[in-house]
Formats: sequence, structure tokens, C-alpha cells
Amino acid sequence: MGNFRILFKGMILGWQKRRLAIKLWTVNILFSLFAVTPFFFLMMKHMSHSFAAERALQRLDIFWLADFIYRYWNVAPAVLGSALLAAVLYFLLSVFLNGGIIGCLNRPEVRTTMAEFFHDCGLYFWRFFRLFLLSIPVYLIFMGLSLPLLRALLGILNRRATSEWPALIVRNLRFIILVLLLTVVVMFFDYVKIGLVTGARKKVLKETWLTLQFICRRFFKAWGLYLLAGLVFVALTFFYLEIARLLPKNRPLLVLLVFIWQQIYILCRQWSKVLFFASELEFVRQHQEPDQSA
Repeated sequence: MGNFRILFKGMILGWQKRRLAIKLWTVNILFSLFAVTPFFFLMMKHMSHSFAAERALQRLDIFWLADFIYRYWNVAPAVLGSALLAAVLYFLLSVFLNGGIIGCLNRPEVRTTMAEFFHDCGLYFWRFFRLFLLSIPVYLIFMGLSLPLLRALLGILNRRATSEWPALIVRNLRFIILVLLLTVVVMFFDYVKIGLVTGARKKVLKETWLTLQFICRRFFKAWGLYLLAGLVFVALTFFYLEIARLLPKNRPLLVLLVFIWQQIYILCRQWSKVLFFASELEFVRQHQEPDQSA
């Protein structure tokens, strides 16, 4: 089966499980409120005594920002610590939610309830957490090797450039190549997660090795499918940006409309995440061989 048909089947499965996107959006909104509220009240406390508050809301005022930093310099470590804690909790939340997404997608005929979703989140959390820990050094090694290598290879072209245009093209090309290489790593760990759910295996290292064998035998087809799903996300993003650019932002009612449009886009982003897993799951079902080593 071709990648376009697999992607189409993944889109059908993603639409059937569209309630997953609503659940993900709800959880992310609640977490964002939890993480941002302390900073919001701190900003409001400062701005309520500032004559530049209205101007600061309209555009970034460097003097107002400097005054804010000076006044709360003593609590800067606590603020940075809170931001770091929020980032760590967000990563853990993503690990937790991924189990619910794949677990529910693995049962396409069953209607997804909130109880089943969070049951799958808890069921696969420890396996996915160990995979998350395993992925950290992989990402660090990837960045540590790819950045200097790309800089060296593209630097040769940059040194031979006789005008600014080739240098600009090389810088953009380096970013594009880095993103494409990064998609390979992200895709690989996505398939490991799917294998941990569909194969019902608890040994992360063994599943990682089996997934590596699975991907190596059909790498370009798997990567092509991942890039096709990525193009869907890019198309949704461009559509959102074009509509957002046309919406005026100088009236209170229209500001509310912009906010609603932003939330619709965030909901579409959550559905795109479901689409990635759904298309990869369909790919595994189409190419999975009988597992003799389970």
C-alpha cells in the first residue's frame, strides 16, 4: 500500500478519534493556566501601579521592562526555577498523554472515553518515561554531531560565495537540513512508542532494537509518510497564519475573535499530533511481520 493511502487511512482514523484532540486541548489549556497564572498576577501587580501599563500592553517598552526586572531582581531565581519546573512538568505531561493517544488509536472500533484515555496514559507512562530518558542522550548526541558537521560542510560553500545571496541560501539550507534530520529521530521514537503499545512489551531496550530493525528495512517509505503528515501540519499552519493576518486586531470584539481562531489552531495542532501517530500506526499494521521474538 502506498504512503498516500496509508496517510488517508490515518486521517480517517484521526477523524474517528477526533475527541482525542479535544481531550489534549483541554489538558493543555488547564496546564497552561496552572503554569502562567503566577506570572500573570505578578505582571498585573506591577502594571497596576505603572503609568506605562497601557503602552506596555500595546507594544514592548524597554524602559518599562527594565523597571520590571529591577524591581523583581531578587525573585528572579524563583521565577526562573518556576519556569524550569513548568517546562519539566510539561515534558512529563506529554509523555503521559502519548500513552493515552496511542492506546486509544490502537482500539479503533472502541469509542474513546475519558476514563479509558487516562487509563492508557497511566498504563504506558512508565514505559514511555524510560524511553524518554533513553531519548535524551540520543538527542544530545544528534545535536552535538549534526550541528558541527553541517557547519563544516556548508561552510565550504559559504567560503566560496562571491555575494550575500549564496551565504543566505546556505544559512537557510542548514536550518532545513537540520529539521529534516531531526524528523528522523522523532519518527524513530514515535515507532518505538507504537511498538511498546501494539507489541505489549515492557522492555524498552528490546523494543528499541526491534524498531530499529523494522525502520531500517523500510526507512525511506516510513520517513516519506512522516513528511507527508508533516506537510498536513504545515498546510494547516499556513492557513491559520493567512486568516490571522487578515483579521483586524484593533477592536475588543475582534480581539476575542482572534483568540478563538488561535484556540482553533491549537486544536488543529493537537489533531495533527493524533494524525502523526494514526498514520504511523497504520504503517505498522501494513508492514508488520509475525514477531517470533516476543
